[in-house]
Amino acid sequence: MQPLFWRISRAEQQGIQVVSLLMPTSDSGEAAEFPTDVCFPSNAAAGNSSRDLRWSDEDSELFLDLVDRVIDLSSEPDVELDITDDVVQGIVQLVALRRFQTPKPLDEWLADDVITEREELEIGDLVSLNTCSGMPLAIIVDLDSIDATCILLEELRDEQQLIAPMHSVLMVNRLSVLPAAFAEGDLGDGATIH
Repeated sequence: MQPLFWRISRAEQQGIQVVSLLMPTSDSGEAAEFPTDVCFPSNAAAGNSSRDLRWSDEDSELFLDLVDRVIDLSSEPDVELDITDDVVQGIVQLVALRRFQTPKPLDEWLADDVITEREELEIGDLVSLNTCSGMPLAIIVDLDSIDATCILLEELRDEQQLIAPMHSVLMVNRLSVLPAAFAEGDLGDGATIH
């Protein structure tokens, strides 16, 4: 497997860097570039040139964990992924968000704990976040013993303002992570409150 790279380039918009996936297409050094929607403030010292960063072990591990959730890799030993496939591009987007966005704590918007049946959390789980403005759907991209890092799959807003747009990277206490069935509009058997 050839190594993958992130290409960091200055956007036309002043002060912004954009992230693309750079995938070698041959041994001669040719590469195909696939843009993502991920951007971050530019470091003034970076200049106008592009920088290529090799995927870290964490990037590769998260990518494989997420691919394993949506594609059955056990049925065939050699599975080829099509980078132009919408699902694969969505996974690359999630990996880029995790790598280049700093997680923001959601503490001030969290609601009181809900007593419900819980399962052990894993990376790639679809979950709902227990906030005072609803229970938006998110996906877990990192875990430690206390917190979960999640990416919102829908925006979080209250009546007056947007709290966090879709694809925000948020850090929340594990107790505020509920099964996906709690997400608004998706209440079902898995959303039992005791």
